[in-house]
Amino acid sequence: MAIDGGRPGFGELRQNWRILPPCMIGIMLCSTHGYSLGVMIPVLEREMGWSRAQTSMGLMIISTIALVAAPLVGLAIDKVGPRRIALAGILVFAFGLASLSQATSIESWWLLWILLGAGNMLILPTVWTKAINGYFDRNRGIALAIALCGTGVAAAFVPTLTNWLVEHYGWRQAYVGLGVIGAALTFPVTWLLFRMPAEGGKAGAAAETPRQVQGVSAREGFTQPRFLKLAGATLLFSVTICALTTNLVPVLIARDLTPAGAAGIAGLLGLGSITGRIVGGFLLDRFDAAKVAAASVAMPVVTVLLLLAFPGPGVAAIACLILGLAVGTEVDCCAYLAARHFGLRAFGALFGTMNGLMLFGNGIAPVLANHIYDVTKSYDIVLWAQIPACLGTMLLFLMLGPYPDLDAEDAPHDAPLADPATA
Repeated sequence: MAIDGGRPGFGELRQNWRILPPCMIGIMLCSTHGYSLGVMIPVLEREMGWSRAQTSMGLMIISTIALVAAPLVGLAIDKVGPRRIALAGILVFAFGLASLSQATSIESWWLLWILLGAGNMLILPTVWTKAINGYFDRNRGIALAIALCGTGVAAAFVPTLTNWLVEHYGWRQAYVGLGVIGAALTFPVTWLLFRMPAEGGKAGAAAETPRQVQGVSAREGFTQPRFLKLAGATLLFSVTICALTTNLVPVLIARDLTPAGAAGIAGLLGLGSITGRIVGGFLLDRFDAAKVAAASVAMPVVTVLLLLAFPGPGVAAIACLILGLAVGTEVDCCAYLAARHFGLRAFGALFGTMNGLMLFGNGIAPVLANHIYDVTKSYDIVLWAQIPACLGTMLLFLMLGPYPDLDAEDAPHDAPLADPATA
C-alpha cells in the first residue's frame, strides 16, 4: 500500500479506534514484571539474601527464551492471527507473575521465571502491533504510539503500586496482586474488543479496513542489510536503556533518595514515555522515521549527564522525564520502521525476531548492571556506558536509508492484498 503523500488526517483513528484499548492494556501488562522488579530488588536482597545480579537473572531467563520463542510466536501470528495467542498469553503471564510469590530459594525463583517467560512470549508487542499495522496506514505512527503508551502507563504506575503492595502486604502478596489485577484488567477488554475484521461479524468490515501491503518474505527480509542494521540498533539500544530503566529505583536510591521517593520519581519515566510516544507517533507519520529514532536515542545521554552532575530529587525528576521521552519512541520506531521497510507479509516473523533481540537485551542488561554494582557498589560505570552506546545506536538508525517502494517491488497494484484477519 502506497502512502498518500498528503497531510495525514485522522479518519483511520475514528474508524478503527476500538482495536487500540486492548492493545494498550496488553502492552502495559507485558511490561509489568520489568517495572515491578526495580522495587523488588532491594526487598529481596534484604529478606532473601539474594544478590541484585541473582535476582535480575529472571529477566535474563526471559531474554534467553525470547531468542528462540519470539520469532516462532511471530510466525504463528502471521498464520493464525494475534487474537487467540493474546488471550492465552494473558492468562499464562498473569498466573506466572502471581507464581513468583512462591519462590523459596534462588533456584525456585529462576524456575518460576521460566513460566512467566512463556506467558510473556504470547503478549509481546509483536502480537498487538501486527493488528495495528493491519488496520492503519496513514495514521500508523500515531496508532502505534497510542497503543504503546501502555509501557508508559506501566512505568508511571507499576513502581508505585508495587511499592504500596509491598509496604502493606509484603513482596509475596504484592506479586499475587499484580497478577490478579493484570488479568482482571486485560482479559475482558481483549476478549471484547481485540477482534480482526473477519471475526467482527460485519460483512463490510474487511472492506472498510486498510489492507496489508504484500511486503517481503521472511527469508528475503532476514537477508537484507537494512534488517541487520535495524536489528542491531534494536539490540544495542535495548541493552542500553534497560540497564537504566529496570534499575532506575536502585539508581535513584544510590543517589540518596528514599525508596518511596525513588519509586515516585521513577514513575515520571512513564509520564515522559507517554509524551514521547504521542509526539513521536505524530512525527513518524510526517518525517523519516529513522531520523526520528536517531534523535530519540540520543536523549538518554542528557539523562546520564544530569544524574552524574547534579544529585538530588529535582534534577532526578527532570532526568527521568527526559529518559521517558526516549523510552517512549523505542518500540514505536522499530515497529514502524519494520513495517515500512519490509511490509506486513512477514511482519510477525521479522519484528518478532527484533522483539526477541530486544528482550534478550532487556534480560542481560540488568544482570550486567547489577553485577557491576555488586562489585563496585556504584552504578556510575553503568551510567557512563550509556553515552557511547546511545551514539552507536543513533548511527545505525541513520544508516537505514529511505523506505523502499514495496508495492512496486513485491505486488502488482491490482493484486488482491491479504486481510489482516487471515495474514
